[in-house]
This record gives sequence, structure tokens and C-alpha cells, in this order.
Amino acid sequence: MSMATVGNISFEPGFPSRARLIGADPAPADVLTNLEPKQRDTVRELLDASGAVHFRGFGIRTIDQFETAAQSLLGQLAPYRGGDAPRRAEKGFVYNAAGPDKSRVLRAHNELSYAPWHPKTLCFGCGRPADEGGATTLIDGHRVYESLPPRIRDAFRTRGVTYIQHLPHAAGDPSGIKSWPETFETDSKDDVMELCQSSYTSAKWTPLGLLTTNRTPGTLEVGSDDRIAWFNQAHIWRKDPTITPKVSDMGVWETRLGYGATYGDGTEISTPDIEQVSATLHDCTVPVNWEAGDLLLVDNQAVMHGRMPYAGERQVFVAFA
Repeated sequence: MSMATVGNISFEPGFPSRARLIGADPAPADVLTNLEPKQRDTVRELLDASGAVHFRGFGIRTIDQFETAAQSLLGQLAPYRGGDAPRRAEKGFVYNAAGPDKSRVLRAHNELSYAPWHPKTLCFGCGRPADEGGATTLIDGHRVYESLPPRIRDAFRTRGVTYIQHLPHAAGDPSGIKSWPETFETDSKDDVMELCQSSYTSAKWTPLGLLTTNRTPGTLEVGSDDRIAWFNQAHIWRKDPTITPKVSDMGVWETRLGYGATYGDGTEISTPDIEQVSATLHDCTVPVNWEAGDLLLVDNQAVMHGRMPYAGERQVFVAFA
């Protein structure tokens, strides 16, 4: 698809693809909420082809405007249940996208790729950009897959990833790990165990908390062309063996809180392979610099995302579907 104008919106393919409002409008946010059928089709085509569409000029600045726009683009929004990030709900199922300490890089990941369910599409919106830095980063999963050595990508494609998660019983644990009531948004042990036994590969209570494992694909076929995309965050969850020895020993995991990752068959992922994955993700990273009112639509299966460090206040919302 080449650059095109549909009604009062110009569309440009690329990574990310771009959609910009043409001319002045007294209610620009309403334009995005009420896209014409051909405009909506064009957004879908761009999202399918590139995995991300960056909207500019639509004035989506408040939580209410963002919620309305996200519902229009995504349909019914989903909760962040089962997620490991310290995320805060701003309104309904609209969350903050602040991430960890703003002085740190938020590394590339597919949202909830470690969980039994993950959102298909993400919607980000910027009420206020950071004073300095704070770009959201995008990483094309197909480009990552094609850039990795065949030996590494084939291992993840055929063996998948098993994520290990040992969550404490109560919030505020010295480990800094989210508790299982925070993670699953309930303090009912029965409800949590019922969910885990039906969805996770394994789950058990320990004196320290809740220990689960979950085996997932390492890659997915995405888009109407069924291209293969990198889909995992083993580089984040897999711990340095000098710090966490015997990462594949579940007996050891019963005695310590935290996160870990192995290949799907339970064998360890080597340090050189993880280093190669991390370097490739870095090489494939594309920053999206925010302006107030911007919105970013991301296919969570096709594209990974992250965040650069920043200074000052930064207000970025996110919704899942």
C-alpha cells in the first residue's frame, strides 16, 4: 500500500505506519472515534502489514478521550490480570504505561507473552510527553526472527519457552515481586488456584507463595501473510546462572521468589544465545517520540514494545484487547 488520503486522514505505510489528521477540526478526537468505514479498513490493512499505526493530530489528551478512542478502535477492553508489571488502573481498563523506574530502559517484550492469555492488540495514548526522552520503542517481531541465526530461532520456534513465576503471599515483599493477590486481582486462594490449574502448565502453593510454570510458543505466525514473528521475553525472565544456579530445578524454585525462563522442554537457555537475542532486539528497535495527543495502535503478537528512560513527568495510557 502506498501513501493515501482517505477523507480527512492521510495514511502512510512504514514501521510504524502513520495516520495524520488533515486540516483543522473543532473536535479532532471525535474524528478518530467515528472513523468512516474506508478509514477503518485502511487502519486494519496498515496494522496487518506493519504491526503498528501511529496516529497524530487527533488531540487524544485526557483519560476519557483515550478510553473512548481505545474502545472505538479495539472494541471491548480487557483487564491486566496475570501481569507482572506494577501497573495502575487509571479508569476502568485504562492503565498507566509508566513501567519501572524512569531512569531505566524498559526492555522489549510482547505484553503478557509469559501468561496463558495475552492481548491481541494494544492501544497507547499520550496525554503529556516527558520533558526529555521517554520514547516508546517498537520492535518488528518478523525482522527479529529473520535477523537471528537459524540455530537460535529454530530452537525457540520448535521448543518454545517455559516461564517460572514464584509470587509472594503479600504485597510489599522485600523481593520487590508482585504478590499473587496483586497479580490476579483477588485475594481468594481458591479462585486463583482454579484459574491456574485450568490455564497454567503447573501451579502449587508453597510456604513463600504461589509457584507456577507456563509453557508458551517462542514464535507465532502473524498477519494475513502468516509471517513468523519472535514472540517471547525469555531474555528478560531468564536469569544469569551465576546469580540463579540450576534455573531448571523446580525444587530450587520452591525456596526462592522471582521469575525464570527455560526452553519449553525444561532445559536451560545458554548465556551466549540470550546475549545474541538481546543484541538483535537492540538492533531492531525503532523509537516512537511522543507528542501530546498522539495514539499508537500495536499488534501485540507481531510487534514488541519497550520504553526509553526519561526525565520529568510523562503521562502515557495503555489499553488491551
